[in-house]
Amino acid sequence: MKKVAEITDRRAEVKAAETRIHDLWSCLHTKRDLLRLVNVALEGLYGMDARTVTMRQLNLSAYSSLNAHRYRTFQIPKKRKGEFRTIDAPDPTLKYIQQGLNFVLQTVHTPHPAAMGFVPHRSTVTGAKVHLGQRFVYNIDLKDFFHTVTSGRLYKRLTLEPFCLDGEVAGLITDLCCYMGPDGRNVLPMGAPTSPAVTNIICERMDGKLSRLARVYGLKYSRYADDITFSGMADVFAEDGRFIMSMRNIIVNEEGFTINPEKTRLCHWGMRQEVTGITVNSRENVPRKYVKQLRTMIHNWEMDGHDKAQAVFEKYYMEQNYTHNPDVKHHIENVVAGKLLYLKMVKGETDPTYRALDRRFRALTETGGRDTQGTGKNRL
Repeated sequence: MKKVAEITDRRAEVKAAETRIHDLWSCLHTKRDLLRLVNVALEGLYGMDARTVTMRQLNLSAYSSLNAHRYRTFQIPKKRKGEFRTIDAPDPTLKYIQQGLNFVLQTVHTPHPAAMGFVPHRSTVTGAKVHLGQRFVYNIDLKDFFHTVTSGRLYKRLTLEPFCLDGEVAGLITDLCCYMGPDGRNVLPMGAPTSPAVTNIICERMDGKLSRLARVYGLKYSRYADDITFSGMADVFAEDGRFIMSMRNIIVNEEGFTINPEKTRLCHWGMRQEVTGITVNSRENVPRKYVKQLRTMIHNWEMDGHDKAQAVFEKYYMEQNYTHNPDVKHHIENVVAGKLLYLKMVKGETDPTYRALDRRFRALTETGGRDTQGTGKNRL
């Protein structure tokens, strides 16, 4: 009961902070006004643990954030073997300020209904549901998505409706959100807490155009970060057709993004149709490989005990996924718990596969696992 009360109190604090942010945003004119907003946001996020940001810290973070030394760069593997995603993580002070600023931006701006990523009450699952049961699913990927958004583009957007910020404040927000990229341009870093919300702000106009285009052709449209999906009952996806030509004109010529041809895919009903990794042929589902991997990790733990299962996990799983960020240590129990939560989100808490695996995992965490020798089969 005490924990429930604490959660309720925190929600009330967050809600109160959102109300104050809305009130303060309407009279945002100076850097000091922005500082006050950021501190209100941090109080809403962290409560009594919040640290007050000073004007000097805000100015230094904005000035220095354009320099690469404020960010630590590392790589993580993508799903496609041999490909890696570069992450630029801000230093602790800048990250803390960006977390507060991100709360502000998400509070005062509601993304387009088609934007499914990094929006409260929207997710990969809500995005997948848009495309359930369609004969054709067309997926495209935007290349160098975050680095396509320049500081000049963000600054201009913040001076227009619905933000209408003064140049000084728009410039400060822009400097806090952008950094000097590897090619010498000031762009959004992939790894800053503010970058996802900023991309939703920048893509709002494009989402509107593509949604209207989809309706003209009887299609459904959604976007999760740089993943764009159209679906429908009619095949209007010919490369030289009017729909594809119009879509490319909007994305490339009008909005300045680049389509990655290697990740463009049209799936018809007889194929496995996926939207952000979720199968949408008839109902939301995860790939079989996902469940098989989760089941194997639990089985190894049951048969060999925690320590040996962790060793197998590190050798065969972490090598594939996390070794390019050496500062992070992943534990099998945390990964299994996270995978179970995702399985529950996609398939539902009443799904028999989820319930069976969750029951086995709970038994392991309650007893510490069986410290027995297994057969050595079913390794990752």
